[in-house]
Amino acid sequence: MARWFLAACLLVTSIAVQGSIVPRGYRLDLHPYPGDGVFKGKVRIDIINTGNQSVDSVTLDVHSTLNVVDREVKVTRVANLDSSEEDEVSMEETSLTVTKLEKRKDIHKFQITTKQSLKKDVTYQVEILFDGTLGSDSSSPFYQSTYSNSKHSQLKKWYVAMNLLKGGGAHYVFPCFEKPHLKTWIELSVAHKGDFHVLTTMPLVDTTNVTSEGVWVRDHFSRSPPMSVNSLAMFQSDFKHPPMGENNGNKVGVWGKEDILRSLNTAQKMLPAVLVNLELYLSRPYPLPELNLVALPGYTDDKPIDAWGLQMFREVDLSKKRDDFWIAHLIAKYTSLQWTDHLTTPLFPTSLTLALSKFLADKMAWQLEKPVFNSYVSDMYGMYLEYDKPGFTEIKSQMEALNATKIRFVLGMLEHIFGPQSFRQTIQYFMSSKEYHAYSETDFWNKLSDGAYHAGVLIRNRSPVSIEQIVKPWLQADRLPVVTFRRNYINTTVQVMQEPFVLNDDEDDVSSPARNTKNYLWWIPNIVVSQNNLTVPVRNISWLKPIASQEVEMKQYNFTNNQFVLFNPGSLGPFIVNYDLKNWELIAQHSKRFPVSIRQQLLHDSLTLALSGRLCYVYAFNVSKLIEQEPEPAVWKTYFGLATRLRTKFQGTPVAPKYDIYLKKMLKSVNAALEQPERGESSWKANFRAENKRLLCETGHPTCLTEARDVQSRTNTSNPDEDKLFLDNYLCILLGYGTLDEWEFGLHRIMYYPKNKSQTERLFIFRSLASCPKNETKFVRMLNLTLMSGDHKFSEEDMLTMLTVMSTVSLGHETMFKFMMKNFEYLSTKLEKTVWEYFVKTSFNNFRTEEGLDKATEFYQRNKRHFVSVDDIIKNALDKVKIQVDWVRKHLTPLDGWLTNALQEPWRPHEFQFRDVPSFVIG
Repeated sequence: MARWFLAACLLVTSIAVQGSIVPRGYRLDLHPYPGDGVFKGKVRIDIINTGNQSVDSVTLDVHSTLNVVDREVKVTRVANLDSSEEDEVSMEETSLTVTKLEKRKDIHKFQITTKQSLKKDVTYQVEILFDGTLGSDSSSPFYQSTYSNSKHSQLKKWYVAMNLLKGGGAHYVFPCFEKPHLKTWIELSVAHKGDFHVLTTMPLVDTTNVTSEGVWVRDHFSRSPPMSVNSLAMFQSDFKHPPMGENNGNKVGVWGKEDILRSLNTAQKMLPAVLVNLELYLSRPYPLPELNLVALPGYTDDKPIDAWGLQMFREVDLSKKRDDFWIAHLIAKYTSLQWTDHLTTPLFPTSLTLALSKFLADKMAWQLEKPVFNSYVSDMYGMYLEYDKPGFTEIKSQMEALNATKIRFVLGMLEHIFGPQSFRQTIQYFMSSKEYHAYSETDFWNKLSDGAYHAGVLIRNRSPVSIEQIVKPWLQADRLPVVTFRRNYINTTVQVMQEPFVLNDDEDDVSSPARNTKNYLWWIPNIVVSQNNLTVPVRNISWLKPIASQEVEMKQYNFTNNQFVLFNPGSLGPFIVNYDLKNWELIAQHSKRFPVSIRQQLLHDSLTLALSGRLCYVYAFNVSKLIEQEPEPAVWKTYFGLATRLRTKFQGTPVAPKYDIYLKKMLKSVNAALEQPERGESSWKANFRAENKRLLCETGHPTCLTEARDVQSRTNTSNPDEDKLFLDNYLCILLGYGTLDEWEFGLHRIMYYPKNKSQTERLFIFRSLASCPKNETKFVRMLNLTLMSGDHKFSEEDMLTMLTVMSTVSLGHETMFKFMMKNFEYLSTKLEKTVWEYFVKTSFNNFRTEEGLDKATEFYQRNKRHFVSVDDIIKNALDKVKIQVDWVRKHLTPLDGWLTNALQEPWRPHEFQFRDVPSFVIG
């Protein structure tokens, strides 16, 4: 307690605040009325004037929806018991006269003006009564909801939850000083009915009766250490918990409804161990007496409600049977925020906090549990796809998540360069300097710079001069780099070039790789291994300057012209590496098996470079042949996504059927090893089986339809997890290879889709109906219903979506073109102009063969007089088709020969033996 008090005093004396009034403590009394949907309360805020002059007003943060009872606003000078005996006035509590109350609803401020001045370094207390409305869901900062303790029970009970950080802020709930750096203690009391209980930041110290019969009681909680008001939370319910654990005297518990208590045991068992490991890594003890996690019914956000000492998760996250590695990772990811978001608090919302939590979660999960199957696989490679999604910068939540993931991998890159021990000590140094304080991103990077100089990662008077200088381009760019490593085989130098990576080359001109017009350049770690030594260096790593092209001496790595070189081995940094063709040849010819992380990298980088137009497909497929006998699910997981993109890329070309045969041969061997589910197997293995089966079925595997029908018959659509598994992995099979009636079943689900359900799911099913069919009849049925039916069940947006996805499938596109030829007059006159023009464009511009180009050109020439209004659209589409046909001839003809030869070679199916625990973990 003394330590907390000292920290609070230091905060008050060290922070300069506009207006000079800072909080010294809160006594907050809340009384929510669940069912009635209202709450009332009283707050007494101890304040102090830290300025050099007296002031006569106090400005608080109060949202316009919170009602302040004006007549009950009081300001009192608090007696100073530490003053000298001569100063009698200071030893008396004195009421100040309130002369004016001003509510600034536009900026959510509440100003109290007093007749007497508030003197420097004197403590005053502001007392305010207030009331407000409880929200109905977790988007509100203070809300009520109902639950039942059993799925068979009709009795609904109320719970009340506080969600300040995500709901908009504490000023919605009580008058306060909301800025994160204004940390001070809080004493909370909550009134509630006697058969409920309250969880909050601090433990319960006393309960008093509100009514004489004890129907209503008030719980009083101990004083907190210095904290930001937005770190406060409370949860009122009759939830219970499995037997509680302890962590060095701290109580740690997982709470939930009575009927799910047994399923919370794994999380309850894992929580103390996670806390111990976080304490050891951060070298800071958990700062509170308690930590409680709640499995919250009806809560749907994958990010929990996060507060100090209390976190509320989706019920399924804590109760569903999952692998211990996954549970450890989830709990570590969010309990680490107890240190990085609350013990020390960001001054402004930042992706760095979530990035740190992801980084720490990876560490803790690996320390506590052996990863199962591919559970340890990072989502680094998925970032390249996310950056190429249209409009991704417009969705704030997606951008924040993507930025956090990117920063997490930048932290991993820095950890390798620092060395794990030095990096850990630097994080500890940051935490010790900022506990009970607030920090900016610059504060964090400056502490890392101090550690970098101490560890020899940075050198005085040599560029780069700070870690912030290194990471700035990584944080600011909305792309990741591709680095080209071009060897000079006459000497030992290498030309290193960098540019922003853009995947999508399916624009009007596909004859050259897509380029990003923004001039992004990065500091790149110079980490190299060669064929004669694959040991990754961990000391004396230099940085390549952020310039587009530079020549680098490589003599120190001691390799010959007939040995390959690997840059950024195992993707230690989040960037793709391209090589000169000879180095790619040397990599493909290597007879020994690379480490898992390097196999993943080579597979991802080679095929992604080919898909973006930066590497010949033949060279990429030579490198990717390693997948044919790949024993690790993690590498297959990387390949599945790439194979899906390759199949899409090859649609409508002669390469497509040959690649499907090649793919089917490999996937059948994987499927054979995973055919029968085992009792108690990991969910990762089950998902791996489903993902492999989905891709195998897309190539036309004969047993898939039977399995899809079987899974559908066993799927409970009211169970979100079961329904999602079916939709993700079996719906497309059923719609594609099933009967017309089975396709109609999917259509019926769309046409009568509940408006209160997720529209994301509706869109997924709708897109599947328009892209999965394997016969023309279903495509024609879809076109008739959406474009020629008069019942208006489909919006213009639906029509445009259907045309987009259908045109990307070869058979779908051909059907669209035939449909347009047959129904030309009706479509051109009845469709809205936007839909008609888009239909013409998508029908003409997706041919990729000479035959298709000839057919489209001949139809256009024959009906030219009817196409006056869309003439330019058709001409542009045909110009694009000519470029695509030329691109297919130049780029895919060599691959066609490669696949022909590969399919003619004797094929010996590999007998895989996938282990639940990866072989490199077993040792």
